[in-house]
Amino acid sequence: MDKFKKIGIAISLGIALIGGIWLASPSQAAGCNRFNVVYCGTNSLSELQSAYSRAEIRSLYNQWYINDTMVQGGSNMREGVVDSSGNITVDGRVVATNAVTVQAKAGTRQPSPQRTYSAAGYTYYQYTTGQSFVDGVTSYRVYAWFDDDGKFITGVIKDCGNPVWGPPTTPPAKPALTCDVLQTTEVSRDTFKFSAKATVKGGATITSYTYDFGDGMTQTTTSSEIQHTYAKPGNYKVKVTVNGKENGDVKRESPSCEKTVTVKPEPEIQVCDLKTNKYPVTIKESELDEKKYSKNPNDCKEAPAKIKVCVIENGKKYIAEIKKEEFNKAIHKDLSECKENPTTPTPSPELPTTGAGDVIMSALGLGGLTTAVIAYVVSRRQL
Repeated sequence: MDKFKKIGIAISLGIALIGGIWLASPSQAAGCNRFNVVYCGTNSLSELQSAYSRAEIRSLYNQWYINDTMVQGGSNMREGVVDSSGNITVDGRVVATNAVTVQAKAGTRQPSPQRTYSAAGYTYYQYTTGQSFVDGVTSYRVYAWFDDDGKFITGVIKDCGNPVWGPPTTPPAKPALTCDVLQTTEVSRDTFKFSAKATVKGGATITSYTYDFGDGMTQTTTSSEIQHTYAKPGNYKVKVTVNGKENGDVKRESPSCEKTVTVKPEPEIQVCDLKTNKYPVTIKESELDEKKYSKNPNDCKEAPAKIKVCVIENGKKYIAEIKKEEFNKAIHKDLSECKENPTTPTPSPELPTTGAGDVIMSALGLGGLTTAVIAYVVSRRQL
């Protein structure tokens, strides 16, 4: 009886052991397990690639958005964990929630699978991670793939090779720096102001702007605005490069950050040369020096020519200077008309120089003459 009892106990233990293995779930996939999609898991990239070479695995993975590039380590492949709550976490960020997975067999301790997948003659069963992880293990390591915007695509549980997926969360803005537009403003004929517009997001920063003015000159500045003066007329292609940081140092250019400016030839002007009194003289506008030149043509007019004439009017004659256009032949004559005819002056008789005696004698002679004249007049009356 004891012998049969021992045999019964042994049989019961064997059945229990077999049942335990049969009722196992993917959570026991730390080792090799029939519930695993890949019997001993995909704990390395080479193991993942080896499993993917099998037709059934390739077909199943393709249905879970896993392709050849991904298993080679592409498509922004990173590692993280998936837990029984359905969260897939990578680099400390939950990238997907409400995750589901598939396993090679349906366990008796699990509810009915949500759905099944057929792949090269094999059937696989879908469960939530909470339904699949039934033996107390709450999380497993995963490979996770992302698009260029950081959005989760799909994953594979490393310990069992089971694909896993959940609705992706919105990724944070990816650091990005763009050069949007270059604006130009003409300050003067040969001077322009340039202004760059750029956009940063996701933590990107701008460190400087490098301007290429198209005339062989470049300048880097922390200001988005700058002025530049050109030495010669012509057409110049100007472009700006925005320097900054995303995940590292970057330089951003774009066709909208290029412009062509035209520098016109310096205008010429006609002036009066104050030194030579000549007009017009052509010079460049920048050469105008008010001490040498004048924009007023009248400053170069010669003084009207003047002539000397003899003016005869109102019985008078005199010499005067007049403008040529003022000449009046009625009163203006040749200078010869104003010349005086020279006259010879009559010299006055010179009295002889006398002394006192001469004076007395002159007085006596004059008195005698006077007496004679009177006597003559009386005698004539008597006759």
